[in-house]
Amino acid sequence: MKRCLLLILAMCQLTGCGKSVDVDAEKIALLRIHMADIKAHLEGDVPALMETIGREFIYVGDGKVSVQSRAEIEEFFTGYLQGATYERYEDLDVPHAEVSADATMGWIVSRTAVTRVEPDGSTRSFTYAGIMTYEKRGGKWRKVANVSTFER
Repeated sequence: MKRCLLLILAMCQLTGCGKSVDVDAEKIALLRIHMADIKAHLEGDVPALMETIGREFIYVGDGKVSVQSRAEIEEFFTGYLQGATYERYEDLDVPHAEVSADATMGWIVSRTAVTRVEPDGSTRSFTYAGIMTYEKRGGKWRKVANVSTFER
């Protein structure tokens, strides 16, 4: 019996049993990241977009799954945002944020309208709907995966 209690105490120390987590505060933190990402797109701010990207990122879209390194994501955004501007980049619905009970995983489901002016002056409009998933690493939220759909 004593050995079982010691084992349970040890497991609690390892897993954080008894620590209270303010899940609502964590949801707000994720929504702030979402809003900062919109602002970074509007301003073409690649370093701001990279602040919450993890070492590796999984992207699901167009019937494909790809795993990208942080460097590949940065290279993509540098090229994608260079010379482009946005006439519109806004949520059509209130983003839905959720966080696991232990606040180690979180996700945001959002639907966003985008009107993008390409470097050549052409305009592209679309609606994005997707889910961005986050993992808490070193006390900070990091994007780890995204599933995207686009309506043109």
